[in-house]
Amino acid sequence: MSIKGSCLCGAVTFEGRGAVKIADACHCSMCRRWHGSPHVGVHFEDGLHLITADSLRWYESSDWAERGFCSTCGSTLFYRLKQSPDKLSTGAGFFNLPTGLSISEHIFIDEKPDYYDFSGHAPRLTGAEVMARFEAQQKGEAQ
Repeated sequence: MSIKGSCLCGAVTFEGRGAVKIADACHCSMCRRWHGSPHVGVHFEDGLHLITADSLRWYESSDWAERGFCSTCGSTLFYRLKQSPDKLSTGAGFFNLPTGLSISEHIFIDEKPDYYDFSGHAPRLTGAEVMARFEAQQKGEAQ
């Protein structure tokens, strides 16, 4: 299975391959500034693959990550770790996803402002919990 997605103007196109693996909601202040709202991400079992990317540009948003955007229309498209530049994360809204999906977890919940809320019982992790998981994954990949 593959699902195609694109930026607003269509200059950057991509496809998610395989089953939709997880969807998460990030409430960190960086994602909210990047998207203007929380980021609801989608991940595909067989990855995300670029089709056309001439207008894709990257912004170094931290010591460990970059965020990709379309230089033509300005759509905020991707997030990737510098250590894994081929593993792209993107927003659920760029695709016509199947029904029945739900958010698997909320991250950086301690940074969520009080003017919005999500229903459901998905786990809610603080920034410290997310960073501890990230550090453990880095150590596991290095071994």
